[in-house]
Amino acid sequence: MPPQSKPSRAGLPLLIIVFSVTLPLLFFFGWAVGRQNVPGVSISPDSISSWVSALATVAIAVLTFILAKETWYLRETQTQQLAELKRENIRPNVNVQLDPSRVGLNFVDVKVSNLGKGIARKVVVEFLDRQGARVAEGVDPVVEKFRKLAIFRQGIESMGIGQVITSFVFSFIDLNDELKGEIFKPLLQMVVRFEDIEGNQYKNEFVVDFAQYQGISELGGGDPLHLMSEELKKLCGVMEKVARSDNRIGVNVYDTEDREAELAATRKYLSEQKRIAQGNG
Repeated sequence: MPPQSKPSRAGLPLLIIVFSVTLPLLFFFGWAVGRQNVPGVSISPDSISSWVSALATVAIAVLTFILAKETWYLRETQTQQLAELKRENIRPNVNVQLDPSRVGLNFVDVKVSNLGKGIARKVVVEFLDRQGARVAEGVDPVVEKFRKLAIFRQGIESMGIGQVITSFVFSFIDLNDELKGEIFKPLLQMVVRFEDIEGNQYKNEFVVDFAQYQGISELGGGDPLHLMSEELKKLCGVMEKVARSDNRIGVNVYDTEDREAELAATRKYLSEQKRIAQGNG
């Protein structure tokens, strides 16, 4: 069976209006019938007209009050919706994430980006431990890697819409030595606080469990663009070695006569070496 729906609050004003109009009419109808049943008592037309006018005035006053109250509620709701819409249109959204570097999986980059619709101001990142307390300086080796960067140590004064700040933050190879092999045990908790251009405050929370990196590997030897750039560097190094100081390529050119002369000299040298060997024998 479908669940029974609760009575809507939208029909409450209609019930109040019907009750406000019906109650005076029922009261007047009962009063008139009662007067008619009493011997010797009659109701004049003027009296009836006066009572009808009075009851109509009361009903109209009640309806006017209800209408004014509903209009005020509607206006207040519209004002709140407009304020919320304006706030959403200028709301920033600062995100912090860790990505593997193009150099290799053992190197990690941190990326701070503003994915919201407005400018982010006074961006501050706070590091927490597993109990939710602020990490003191010099206690956590992983947190100290982040605090070496000014964006985490001093904060960011302003970030534009879509702005991204990327930097190398740590290497698993170096971090493994500092943590004495317990590289997958740290739990990094970050609380990012920021404001919009009107001073409204926001907060995002991010948790990075280093256990999620255990067993991750890659194929192909790294990012293709990075490998291509490395090969181009090697090629440039080779070209520099073969180039002369006057920026001309140092290449020795031989023609047919040079090759014949070199061959004759080689044969002569071999003949002399053979003759010397025979003379010694």
